[in-house]
Parts: sequence; C-alpha cells; structure tokens
Amino acid sequence: MLRFLVLLLTLTFLSTADEHNQADLYFENEEYDKAYALYLEYAEKAENPDAAFKLGWMHENGKGVAQDPEKAIYWYKKAAKWDSRESNKERVMETLYRNFDPVSDSESADTLVQLASGAFALRAYEPNYWIVSYTNVLPSGDPVLEETEYIHTETKFQISLRADYVTEWLGFTQMWTGAYTQISYWQIFLESSPFRETNHMPEVFVTFPFYHALDAIHMKAVSVGYKHASNGQPGEEDNATRVRPDGPFEGSRSRSWNRLYIRGHFQWNHFLAELTLWHRLKDRLEKDDNPDIVDYYGHGSLELSYIHKKLLTRLKLRKNFSSGYSSAELELSYPVPISDNIFFFLQGFSGYGQSLIDYDHYTNQVGFGLSISR
Repeated sequence: MLRFLVLLLTLTFLSTADEHNQADLYFENEEYDKAYALYLEYAEKAENPDAAFKLGWMHENGKGVAQDPEKAIYWYKKAAKWDSRESNKERVMETLYRNFDPVSDSESADTLVQLASGAFALRAYEPNYWIVSYTNVLPSGDPVLEETEYIHTETKFQISLRADYVTEWLGFTQMWTGAYTQISYWQIFLESSPFRETNHMPEVFVTFPFYHALDAIHMKAVSVGYKHASNGQPGEEDNATRVRPDGPFEGSRSRSWNRLYIRGHFQWNHFLAELTLWHRLKDRLEKDDNPDIVDYYGHGSLELSYIHKKLLTRLKLRKNFSSGYSSAELELSYPVPISDNIFFFLQGFSGYGQSLIDYDHYTNQVGFGLSISR
C-alpha cells in the first residue's frame, strides 16, 4: 500500500511538472490560449506562483483570454501569496508588493516598485541620501554646550537598510524585518569637518500584507514594531539639574527614547499613506535623557506620498495636540538624466524633532542633493 501511494505521488508530480513545461513552451511560442489552460490546471493543483503570475499577466494584457483587470489582480494576489512561502527567492519582495493596485502608466508603476522594495540586492528601508542643507537656527541646538562654533550650512546624509524574513503561520503571511537607519549632520565646510550630530535608529517589526482583503478601505498592510533612537552621546553628570522640569540635563548631549508602534499602509491608485501610532517606553525619571520628548514628537505621524510618473513626492506630518508642537517634512525625488536608480533629492523641514539634539528647538531647514533609493 505504501509503495502504491509513493508511486501515485511520483506520477502526479511528474504529470504536473510536464504540464508546466508544456505550458511554458506554449507561452514562449505565443500560443497563449493553450498555455492558459495548462497554467490554470497547474496553478490550481500545485499552487505554483509562476503559473499564477502568468495567468495574471495574460488577463492583464488580454493574451489568450479576455482582458480582465479584476482577474489579473486575483492571480497576482495568488502569485504573491504562494511565492511568499519561499522566503529565499530573490523576487519574494516584488511579489509581496504586487498586492498594490495597478497604476495608470508604466513609469508610475516603476516608481511604485522602487518605493516599495528598493532597487538593490541590499534592501533599502528609508531613503538613502546625501544633501547640502541650510538651517535657520544654530545647528548645535544650545551653543552653550559647544566649544565648536557650528555654521548654518552643512551636509546631511541618511543610511537606511533592512533585512526581511517571510513566514506563513496560521494560514497567512508575515514579513519579519530588522532595520537600521542612521542620520548624520556633518559640518563639512568647517576646517576640521566635525560631525555635529548622528542619530542611530535600529528597529524590528512584522508586516501583515492583506492581499486586497481590505480593499474596501484601501488598506494594504499593517505593521507592528519596536524602535530605539539615540545619539550615542555621553550622559548626565552626577547631581546634574535639568534645563526645565522635564527637559534634558544641563551640560548633557545624550538623547534617547524607545517606542512600540503600529502602522497602517494605504493606497489610492497613485496616492499612498502610512499612519503610525506609537507608545513611548519610559525610562526611570532620574536616568531619562529627555522625559518630555513626546511633547515635541507627538504620539504618531502621517506620511503621504504621491507618484506622478517618475516623480515621487512625500510629506510627513507630526503633531502633539496637547502641547501644540508639530513638524512637517517634504521630500521630492526624481531620476537624474543618466540613471533611473539615482535621484535628485530635495528636502524641506519645519518644526520640532528634526534631530534628537535639537528635538525641543524649532527648526527650518532646506537641502538638495542625491539619493540612491526611495
């Protein structure tokens, strides 16, 4: 009996493999109607992501079957879900983000893919950029703390990378991510070129893509995570006093905080939104570098992005409705003429919390440079 079951399974596998090979031959020879029937049978038998993707492509382009955007999305969704089980595949990230709605033109679609998944083998997280910027306030935040007299024009760069691992527990997909972002403010135009401030932000989070299950409210995924932020500076001296009851210690440049967050991802065609709410994990008051940091950063943020062909516009807003402190950051990126993977990058900021050392100072800043991810 056992031998019979093994033989039956072997024959079934060989049969479905032959169907897939024959379907590929038909597809390559543009005999799409014959390929469609075999891909359909193979996809349903083996839950094969490649077959499902081909079915979606044929429905999207009207090849061998009637053009039907809804069926195309259905099969792309299946391809994404089945492919996500194989977390070592190079294209797993692309398939995870195929659950986005189609956009109206190919250039905007390329920009959407760059935004969602980066363009390199090393996965980008936040934009990776280098800009020359001008800030209207003294960049030190508190010149009393500084022996160096900083100037208003400096360079700013951000490095942001992520590593992902996909699981499929309890019948649905999870994408586990570890990420690290570093923002540095470099006084490159001074003789000694000191780094004025560097913020380190490691985080871990898990993302649950919905594969169109919540299209009624345009919600594509939800993420839950933990994030740490600090500037790695020395802490307070013994018996130090604070600059205000809940402010940082006098003479200390140390700033840090930890938070748990939940983030919703939304899409309306070319328009995307991320709504993030967080809860600060408080330290002991006597050791807390900045007890009132939430007064300036608020309890969440709203990030709005708009894609128009190759142009990506991103606006990030924060506000604490109790204290009234707020901030807005605008970023625009567009490919340089010689490459679609290097971008002109324009950034403007106004408000509180641009950097940890200046979190409680109102800052206006504008900068222009290049980025290598979106």
